[in-house]
Amino acid sequence: MENGCELLLVGFEEAMRGRVLEVEARFGHRVTQAEDGSAALRFASHGRYDALVVSHPLEAAPTAGFLRAVRDPDSPCRASGLVLVAQERWRRDAEAYIGRGANRVLRLDQLPRELPATLQPLLRIPPRSPLRLPVRLEVAGHPLLRRTLCETVNVSMHGALLRVPHTVPPGTDVRFQLFLPGAAPVFGEGRIVRQTAQGREPYPGIGVEFTGFDRGSKGLLEDRLSAPRGATT
Repeated sequence: MENGCELLLVGFEEAMRGRVLEVEARFGHRVTQAEDGSAALRFASHGRYDALVVSHPLEAAPTAGFLRAVRDPDSPCRASGLVLVAQERWRRDAEAYIGRGANRVLRLDQLPRELPATLQPLLRIPPRSPLRLPVRLEVAGHPLLRRTLCETVNVSMHGALLRVPHTVPPGTDVRFQLFLPGAAPVFGEGRIVRQTAQGREPYPGIGVEFTGFDRGSKGLLEDRLSAPRGATT
């Protein structure tokens, strides 16, 4: 996990806050504590946090409204990692927000034991761009190589969320061809890391982590993601 990250801890009781602070201090992280959703929104409006760890359901701000405010295009925390933490009886309710502002869900009894491993990939994810790009996906299988045409929902240098009608289990290795407007295609390799939650997210899809790029392809994608919004080259 990256050292020296800024974390915002929202809505936990004092005993749990102390346990989380003790764990995160080992990684050199700075933790800001907010007693409820209203206080957290004040903190989040004044500066960016690398990740938010939020108790669900929230006091003083409904979870849905809190997530909309945090993910607003003008919010400093619009691209921050966000983990919802819920007791077992609220877990399924919290999971409905995955892909709708939340990145991960933890049960309260898993915190703080599982928090470092849960935060690690979120703290490494570059900001995602909401680009709609055609993709040819090749899934290595036995005995055939399955090819699928699909579309990105968002893209970063770390990976992409793809709108795909087919089920591809997490852990599957893939080859991809990403078609950029006005430029050569981006070729590379990736691994499926998640599927969208059926009935809880607005499209069937998969999350792909990029594991490598063919020669020259990485620079093409970097140029496209750094271009001003609306550019076609």
